[in-house]
Amino acid sequence: MKIFKNIVLSFIIALSGLTMVSCLDESTQSAIPKVTIQVSMPHGFKDSLHYANQYITLQSNRIKYRSLTDSLGKAVFSNVIPDVYSVSTSLELTGDQYVAYSDTIVENKGVILSGNLTKQLIFNEKTLELYLTKAVKQSLLISKIYTSGTKDALGKSYTADGYIEIFNNSDETQYIDGLYLGLVEAESVIAFPASTNPIYIHARQIFRFPGTGQENPILPGKSIVIANSAINHTITAPTSVDLSAADFEAKSTKYSNNSNVKAINLIYTAYASLLYMNLTNGGNNSTFIFKTNDDVSKYPIDYIPGKTSGNRYIRIPAETVIDGVEVLNNKAVTGPDINSKRLQNFIDVGYMFISSISGYTHESIDRRVNTATSGTRIYLRDTNNSLQDCINVTDPTPRKYDKPLLLQ
Repeated sequence: MKIFKNIVLSFIIALSGLTMVSCLDESTQSAIPKVTIQVSMPHGFKDSLHYANQYITLQSNRIKYRSLTDSLGKAVFSNVIPDVYSVSTSLELTGDQYVAYSDTIVENKGVILSGNLTKQLIFNEKTLELYLTKAVKQSLLISKIYTSGTKDALGKSYTADGYIEIFNNSDETQYIDGLYLGLVEAESVIAFPASTNPIYIHARQIFRFPGTGQENPILPGKSIVIANSAINHTITAPTSVDLSAADFEAKSTKYSNNSNVKAINLIYTAYASLLYMNLTNGGNNSTFIFKTNDDVSKYPIDYIPGKTSGNRYIRIPAETVIDGVEVLNNKAVTGPDINSKRLQNFIDVGYMFISSISGYTHESIDRRVNTATSGTRIYLRDTNNSLQDCINVTDPTPRKYDKPLLLQ
């Protein structure tokens, strides 16, 4: 991602022409003369600072526009074809820029500004407000979430091959020791939406990586794989994956385990009988990693609002999250319900989903490669928006980042 170098406070920036990135027959549609997007900076930045000279994307299922913001953070789109659009933008600031633009003393760390509006009905002239969120740029990223399962050689459903991958996107060795992996609550009827829970994430399971500090390194540009069953699954299911070289395994009697692979420790589960990662085949697999010195096992545990029995979910402070990817259920008629987002926008302003309604299609959610970088190693895309950063693929191979779809 190109680093933002010149937010200008009083410099007038000419509005660039629009770029249309698709073609369709417009003969029967009346274009909308003007659509305006006004972008607001996050809390904590200087009042005189505006989101100037940055691209805003307006995209539907069939057409895409881009426009630059002016000196006041306003982007104007002309002759827009009526449709249902998403609006998005993102910007990476260096640590020095973050310090310079903040209205208080802050730590010198790179941050990502991002904004996203989904399912905007644009059928006449209008002005939309796009509010940016801020996320501190992280070294460790969730890079693959494979949960859909597949079919075995006999055509039967196969679910033992799920895994999660974490990638070191920095230039320094990172250690996974003592970090936590969480799976967000997955009630069929939303229980703890982010919209009404701005401070906490309610998790159905929490796992902790072993180690006392520097026992489990992740080298720059490398990743670790966490599996339920660290075996070669292609022996039973040809379209599955070989997880025999996984780094960690959620040990249980449900699946075949590999004694040569380290255990990731279960700290909390909402379901007493599930000691392995509860990776659902159809979706609702929002995943996050976090770091804290607290005794997580003593965090509050809540029933679903209005109930005094049933499943209970552990309450995790959202401020401890290093990275997260929102993964929602895909519904047959309506698609994913964006109102069921459980991760706050400063963790993931977007969301992902697999195309299948019920799974068993060996679909994986993979993070894209940041093609703006160069050198002997790869970097992954990180704009704090999984709609932009990730893509759904049907090749769930661990540690594989040269897939053509990931390079787009």
